[in-house]
Amino acid sequence: MKKIENKDDRMITLSKRRSGIYKKASELVTLTSTEIGIVVSSLSGKPYSFGHPSIEAVVNRILGLTQPPNDNSHPLAKAQCQLLSVQ
Repeated sequence: MKKIENKDDRMITLSKRRSGIYKKASELVTLTSTEIGIVVSSLSGKPYSFGHPSIEAVVNRILGLTQPPNDNSHPLAKAQCQLLSVQ
């Protein structure tokens, strides 16, 4: 893998790859019932985001502004959430 030197080609590649990344993230959410957030910034500084249920909900959860849902999550996932909330 190498860097694409032409700026226009990089922007085109970002546009095409971004939709592929969002599709894979959506599949991951469907398969694992998880929350996910992705933020990508273009060369021009324009941010693009994908989040399930929303990017705001994912960011708020990471920042500890909301409580995780009370569900039957796997014990390892619960332990990871507790560890992140302590930090």
